Amino acid sequence: MIEPFIYDHWYICAWREELTTKPLQRWILDQPIALFRTESGDPAAIADRCPHRGAPLTSGTVRGEALECGYHGLTFDKSGKCVRVPGRDSVPPTFRTRAYPIVEKWRFAFIWMGDPDKADESKIPDYHWSDDENWSARGETLPVNCHASLLRDNLLDLSHAHYVHANTLATDAVVRVPIEVEERSDEVIVQRRMVDIHPSPFFSRVLGDFDGKVNHLQVVRFLPASNIIIEVSVSSVENPEHKAEIRVMNGLTPATGRSSHYFWSLARNMHLNNDSLGDWIFNANRNTFFEDIDIVEQQQVLLEKAPAPEHETLFHVDGGVNAGRKLHARLLAEENSSAD
Repeated sequence: MIEPFIYDHWYICAWREELTTKPLQRWILDQPIALFRTESGDPAAIADRCPHRGAPLTSGTVRGEALECGYHGLTFDKSGKCVRVPGRDSVPPTFRTRAYPIVEKWRFAFIWMGDPDKADESKIPDYHWSDDENWSARGETLPVNCHASLLRDNLLDLSHAHYVHANTLATDAVVRVPIEVEERSDEVIVQRRMVDIHPSPFFSRVLGDFDGKVNHLQVVRFLPASNIIIEVSVSSVENPEHKAEIRVMNGLTPATGRSSHYFWSLARNMHLNNDSLGDWIFNANRNTFFEDIDIVEQQQVLLEKAPAPEHETLFHVDGGVNAGRKLHARLLAEENSSAD
């Protein structure tokens, strides 16, 4: 089932370095957004549609603290107010476009697509690993042709790694060991504790061509509306001090009902000065994401074109998926109720 969007939450809309005085169009929740930085350095997010004749404001130019439409020169500040109409001394107060709260934090820019009066910065998800000096982080944005909920479900059930990522992240234990699911008012936590197992090819390399047994802890946190943080700790059974810590941050921002912006960043707290290993870790994870994307994009096509099964078949590995869906449904109902 394709889920409706939740609006009263923070979504990653860009990396900080993407915000410049050159306007950037980015679709978020089926809306075109003009993202830019004013000449004084402030981030801005306004509807990318001039209220005059509907031209994209991102075809225009930043002038000082405002964005000038490239079609007829109407100019809008970061609050959405029109501050200049060529050939007129005054601007009618009705000349404006919608503005969205935008905050820069943790190397990202976050946008609030709902009621601006509810935009609480304390609710921005914690991605501090992405710019913590004790961690080394690297990431990118991947365009994905599927609804963001399919990406969320994929990450809340990591048992698929045994099959989809057979040559990198796979271990028999990821299928054999049950998950623990904790449901909170604003978060879902899925844990899998794999004890005394052979490491995956990926962590064998990260630990230094390690061939002993390890204890492997996965913690997957779903933070609505569309954020997944994966915390992984792998340590040698014989020497617990020989370990690797990884954090994978996933901003699964819906672009439209059938496409998403996948903002991801992987952080590690070991081998910080080993650039070649860092490159290998980044590319290895990037390749696993492409394997995931291939699956979820195929899902999207079938959801759109093929008849749905009479009943969805779910089993024990879907505990986190079910909890994530339930939390989304509750928050959606609460948002709709408050709007009535």
